[in-house]
Amino acid sequence: MKRDTKFHEFVYEIENILDELLIAFLSFGAIVVSVWTLQRTQGLTMSSFGDIIQPWIVMLGLMIIGRELWMMNRNLEEYLRREEGE
Repeated sequence: MKRDTKFHEFVYEIENILDELLIAFLSFGAIVVSVWTLQRTQGLTMSSFGDIIQPWIVMLGLMIIGRELWMMNRNLEEYLRREEGE
């Protein structure tokens, strides 16, 4: 049981690191795309800028929502496991 718990914690930490890196990548990508678009594009309207940046923002939002749901699920599992043990 102890070994299984250690492996579970290891997998959790790896998932956590990967999620953080992906969120950082998407955030950095959105910033770079925004700056590049604003500097290079002539005749840019808010609508065309929104079309360019929208995929980055949507993916970033989905990653953040998914991460929060994943963390809530883990916290709920830990709470139920503690309540079951008492």
